[in-house]
Amino acid sequence: MLDKLEENRLSILLAEIGAYLHDLGKARREFIEHYSKDRNSGWDTDKHNFSSVFPEELRSVLNEIKVSICGEEVSLMDFIEKHHPEKETNDRRKDCEIPPPVRLLYAGWNGYDGMDSGLDKGKVLSKDKVGQRRDYTFIATAFGYEFKRIELSKIEDLTKDLQEIVINALKQFKSDSDIIKLREVVEKSKGYYLDFLGETRRPANDVTLWDHSYSVATLVKCAVAKNIIDCSNASFDPLDFNWKVFSVNFDILGLLAKGVKLGDILGYWEYIKRVFKRIKEIVEVEYPIGNEIYRDTIGIFFLVPDIELEELKSLILKELENIEPEFMPQITIEEIIYSDSNYEFTCDNPEDYIPRDIKQNRRDIENRKKEELKNSLPTARKRAWQEIIYPTSFARFSYNKFANHNWENKEICSICRLRPMNENSDGCEHCLDRRKSRVQMWKKDPKNTIWLDEVSDHNDRVALIIGCFILDKWLDGSLIKTLAIRASNNVSPESKNPSPARIRRCWETTEKFIQSTIFEEILESWQWKPDIRRRRIQFKIEPNPDVPKGATCDIDVDGVRFSPVCIDRQNGIFLSTINLQILEKFGKTVKEVADSLNGKGIKIKCEGKIWENAKIVESQPAENKFQDYLPYVKIYDFPDQFMVLVPAHEALDIAERILDEYEIQFSKVRDRLPFHLGIIAFHRKTPLYVVMNAGKRLLEAFKRKTKTELAEVSSVREVEDENLGKGRELTIKAESYSSIPLKWRISYSTGDPDQEDFWHSYIRFDGDVSNRNLCFDYTGNGDYVVHLKEINENDKIKIEPSYFRLSYLENAVDRFRVDEDLKSLDYIYYLKKLWKEIEDKLKSKTWSISQIYAYWEEVRKRRKEYNEDTFKKFVKAALINILEIKPQNKEFNLFFQATMDSSLDLCLYWNFQVRKVKLKEGER
Repeated sequence: MLDKLEENRLSILLAEIGAYLHDLGKARREFIEHYSKDRNSGWDTDKHNFSSVFPEELRSVLNEIKVSICGEEVSLMDFIEKHHPEKETNDRRKDCEIPPPVRLLYAGWNGYDGMDSGLDKGKVLSKDKVGQRRDYTFIATAFGYEFKRIELSKIEDLTKDLQEIVINALKQFKSDSDIIKLREVVEKSKGYYLDFLGETRRPANDVTLWDHSYSVATLVKCAVAKNIIDCSNASFDPLDFNWKVFSVNFDILGLLAKGVKLGDILGYWEYIKRVFKRIKEIVEVEYPIGNEIYRDTIGIFFLVPDIELEELKSLILKELENIEPEFMPQITIEEIIYSDSNYEFTCDNPEDYIPRDIKQNRRDIENRKKEELKNSLPTARKRAWQEIIYPTSFARFSYNKFANHNWENKEICSICRLRPMNENSDGCEHCLDRRKSRVQMWKKDPKNTIWLDEVSDHNDRVALIIGCFILDKWLDGSLIKTLAIRASNNVSPESKNPSPARIRRCWETTEKFIQSTIFEEILESWQWKPDIRRRRIQFKIEPNPDVPKGATCDIDVDGVRFSPVCIDRQNGIFLSTINLQILEKFGKTVKEVADSLNGKGIKIKCEGKIWENAKIVESQPAENKFQDYLPYVKIYDFPDQFMVLVPAHEALDIAERILDEYEIQFSKVRDRLPFHLGIIAFHRKTPLYVVMNAGKRLLEAFKRKTKTELAEVSSVREVEDENLGKGRELTIKAESYSSIPLKWRISYSTGDPDQEDFWHSYIRFDGDVSNRNLCFDYTGNGDYVVHLKEINENDKIKIEPSYFRLSYLENAVDRFRVDEDLKSLDYIYYLKKLWKEIEDKLKSKTWSISQIYAYWEEVRKRRKEYNEDTFKKFVKAALINILEIKPQNKEFNLFFQATMDSSLDLCLYWNFQVRKVKLKEGER
């Protein structure tokens, strides 16, 4: 099988590229203008599949490149021109006129263009009802956030640039016949495809050209690959094909949690990325059989045809063992099969049409296949997860491969826990090499630190921020059905149909939020203060300790220990790898610190040696390329979750900014798209495997605790702001998981100020809907959603809780308690509000530090001694007598509630003992 795929790589990949380019004509200004509600264009006679819409150079090269599949030949232009029946001669193609390979796309043959877009668009209303205005045409996310306006003035330049990319790639292929290089056109054009819509009418304006084209190309690729393997049974009827989900899975979080030092964790992550890249190369290019459809902490998932896959499985297992034998992957294969024979039709001559009765049978079978496709990914993920967490076989745990090492006079490696290491070493040779490889990468990009001491705040504290979306009910399509596809002022809403493309858009939206919003917009642009914390110094150590370039040693300067990295072995030159605020005893600026260290006597310890005396000389600010590093480290990011190390002092502020953006971008679905955040702070010398284990436990707790809860709407008020537009603020009582009321601002606006959103802002309802107009049964079993504008006070609703955890690891045992006492995500704002009140009281000299500590200590003591009623009475008395807050003051209830639910204890502990805030009375 693999030999045939390799031999026919050219044909398979050319067919994939042809399918990917089939809607290239939509990447034009005319497409948007034609579907604008406020302007008609002549595009009806200038359709996107007509060859005349392309420049001559592009037309020519598309016609010249041919694709041959099992004796049937078409050009790349045929995939574009003939996937619709309309001809430029004002005639229409008959069903049997469509070239066999193009039938895999053709909607009239129930091809994959129609299968994907038909299910995706559902029953979108006409453009006069839901079309966008030409100057207010927006691309939306899968969850209704219209984040990008298409500027018509820039479209022609984008079109020209996109066509230039395609022309150059195709001309280069004609010159060198390098199909692997040609396939890069998919990735090179992706950014442009994302800027164009496959459908402009709301609410299908989340369908970018990329979403649809990639899905269609994947399905065509699978069909062509199956044909190539056995041309004697080749078919070009799209309904003849079934699929499998092929996934390569391993315990990614378990691997990362092995790391003792940051270099170990980052080294493992780099190997994981290498593994994913190599698997993609094998499945998508070297033996082109399918495409990636998802990846997460379980593994990587591909859609492939329903063929025998043992040969491919063996090859991948062998390849991964060569990269990293520790991974011990589990390969799972989930079949997507629906069979029927009551749809077949053979063309006797080009003038034939498929008979009407057979067309109806074919539509029914197409719908069944769509349903199988929709369910394939969640079913495959569930099975893969079970195999990883609860393995049914020991086959993948091949520990005997590590028994061949020389174990004489050796210890087990403290990192991988599989290989031998020398006594008193930091790890085995393999693990230390992996750690060193991270240093080599850092030297190429020193702005991105890999040193935990540089992430640390001025109190020696670091925080692991964990974020986690729960996507399960979106990936199985059940919550996509809570969105409407048809709705307006006078049209009753109907549920959206999940499709492979729309399911893909769900996780691509959360992935973009994590990669772009959190890492690129929030963390990269964070104002890290003071400036000294992003600076480095360099110095010589005498006598030269002969440390290898890229390795570190430990030094002690007047009781302050850190581990500089060697950047010049011959001359003994080192670079600081610590937040210079920690060295503030030596100066307030980078120059002052460097000058103070010059000539300083130090203690130095290299690997496997004892502490020795040495001296720092020629200390100075480091070269510019080493300055202004970013003091955070991304551990990993996937579409559903991320981990990042940040300074503990800023951690809660960063979490607040992330929550701000979540409330904007996911406003319309926040009741049913849970997003959990956790902050685990620790001292910079804490072993990282302890921290990672705590993070893994917290993620498991977030997933375990996520379930639908009943809540009550206490109040509703209309709001409008710059970020959300028109919306409503719901105050929600959810006592089953939150001791404070939730205040949610939910938008019902689109990017167009004249158009409200009738399609996304729905809430699952628990009650009688007979007096509600904008509502629909999204399951067919009496489960209703009601539009936000028709939600009233005292309504009972269903929500998926989002949780928050703020903790500090004082010792290794604390990691076993990190999954306790989860708060609602809204507690981030609650804690910030509490601290602001305390700061204001201190600054105005209303309170003193001693007053706060006196109250805090009394409350801690009495909580253990008193029953609940007695404790309530004590707290009220203490607020009056110690903090001098009168019961009629607005702050009284705030601090009473915060004391009762221990939020005040958490707030004070975090700010006074973790962040070590030193705020003096009257200080402003």
